[in-house]
Amino acid sequence: MRGSSVLAMLDCSQIRRVLETYDVCERTDQGMRVSTHCLYPSFEQVDVFIVGHGDGYLVHDGGGAARVAWLHGLEGRSLTRSLTQAASIFGCETKDETIAIEVPSGDWLWSAVASVANAAADAARAAVGRVGATRESNLIGRTKAILDKAQWKPKTSRDFKYPGKSGKIHTFDLSIESDHKLALVDAVVAHPGSIAAKYLAFSDTESRPGLFKYALYENELAPEDKALLSNVADLISYKAISGTNGEFLLYQ
Repeated sequence: MRGSSVLAMLDCSQIRRVLETYDVCERTDQGMRVSTHCLYPSFEQVDVFIVGHGDGYLVHDGGGAARVAWLHGLEGRSLTRSLTQAASIFGCETKDETIAIEVPSGDWLWSAVASVANAAADAARAAVGRVGATRESNLIGRTKAILDKAQWKPKTSRDFKYPGKSGKIHTFDLSIESDHKLALVDAVVAHPGSIAAKYLAFSDTESRPGLFKYALYENELAPEDKALLSNVADLISYKAISGTNGEFLLYQ
């Protein structure tokens, strides 16, 4: 096989030389900073910090997960909940918006680093997901308000259930009905979880006359996300709806 000769030429020392470029350990005011292979939603590496603590060590994330959450607009109780839940899953604790764990000796140090790094990455993902869900809900609320005031008086419903081709019941953010026509609307934000969930729901939904499928967005999406969603639904921006009565969604 062509690949076998490549495999035969590799050895562990070569792999180590490549991977060691990703390993960082340096002294900082927060402790010895160690890079890990865990990633935040931005695909930045999660760094953890190690501090001597008695005969053992204190390992913490330096507030990294909290900073990611702040950048995406999450704060207060929602931030605390994301940090606490993720820390608990990986056996860590939270204090002053920092994820940390104490270990009695160096035998536990690698496990502690892995636990804190995974907890920080998980907390950041959960926080970004919560912000995305809030933005989706807000976008749907404003869109529904426009339609409910329209003189053509369509019937609108939030959290509308519709059976997929697979038999699974999907819940769409908004439905619009008039004259036996139906539009299924899902709000989408620039987050992998949002894109994937909405793509799956639309791809499992039938295509037929009188049924319209819309992926609604407000802030610009990445070109590759738009290309993916356009295979299963029509993309519609909130700007295209605001200032109109939305009638064009069913009458094209």
